Amino acid sequence: MLRAVIRVSDALDRLCRWGAIACLGAMLLFVTIQVVARYGFAQPPAWTEELTRFAMVWGGLLGATIAFKARFDPALVSVPASRGRVIVTGAALVAAAAVLIFVLPVLYYSLFGADWSVSQGFIARSAGRTADAVGFSLAWIAAAVPFAMAVIVVHLMARLAGDKTGLEEDGPRMDAEQETA
Repeated sequence: MLRAVIRVSDALDRLCRWGAIACLGAMLLFVTIQVVARYGFAQPPAWTEELTRFAMVWGGLLGATIAFKARFDPALVSVPASRGRVIVTGAALVAAAAVLIFVLPVLYYSLFGADWSVSQGFIARSAGRTADAVGFSLAWIAAAVPFAMAVIVVHLMARLAGDKTGLEEDGPRMDAEQETA
């Protein structure tokens, strides 16, 4: 069961990485079209700005899930790597609680309103609006928020199940500045 959670987390991480790469590529393409159309033809299409913005939202939130999986996210406590079998320490529980305190309300209000009404949730409210230039429902963009939060919850469960992604022998990875400090 624990290995299954880690495998699901790893699969979601791969999906999010490919999605983030696609979003960055789309942003580059749309901005290039915008620049060429603006300065080459003096007629920039409005849809490039809108699609670039949407790709940035999805890419940023997918990037947040990648950072969480790789343990590049800000942390309240440093949780050292456990040797051997899975041991959930007090520090790991505090870190998990901090993540859930942030993620669960975001998930709740993405899907529901204050009275558990699905029609009052962020996605439902966004579904009633359309993008100006491309004309599709903004619910597709709003869906990035609960998707990213749900993926982070899966990654958190994998951490608690013993996922070692992002851990060195001595604990979390450090960048060059932290190593010299």
